[in-house]
Amino acid sequence: MLLAPPRRSPPRESVVPMINVVFLLLVFFLMTSQIAPPDPVEVAPPISVGGAPVDHGTRLFVGADGVARLDGISGDAALAALAARDPAAGPVILAADAEVPAATIARLMAQLAGLGLARVEMSVQP
Repeated sequence: MLLAPPRRSPPRESVVPMINVVFLLLVFFLMTSQIAPPDPVEVAPPISVGGAPVDHGTRLFVGADGVARLDGISGDAALAALAARDPAAGPVILAADAEVPAATIARLMAQLAGLGLARVEMSVQP
């Protein structure tokens, strides 16, 4: 009985060279592409606390009318009371309404700096 030799299947093409080429192209495009345009100025942004509520320090509230309030005192008297507090009490936490103009906040920050308050944190919503 004569049997034909079994047919060998043709050798499969290796896909390893194609994978190498794809990865080389990927590395090339990642190295040469620019994801976002560069910033016009180098800045060091503040570090986020990770959403944890800040419960230390003295809270200075600024309502939509732009008036600063501290412990029932408002206006310049609140700023004077803030300047008289113990510096070891922690930072000043500025809790301003979203409707307060940025110019008002900037003017208040300048007043706080003039009072010698070096550390002021801004309270925001996540």
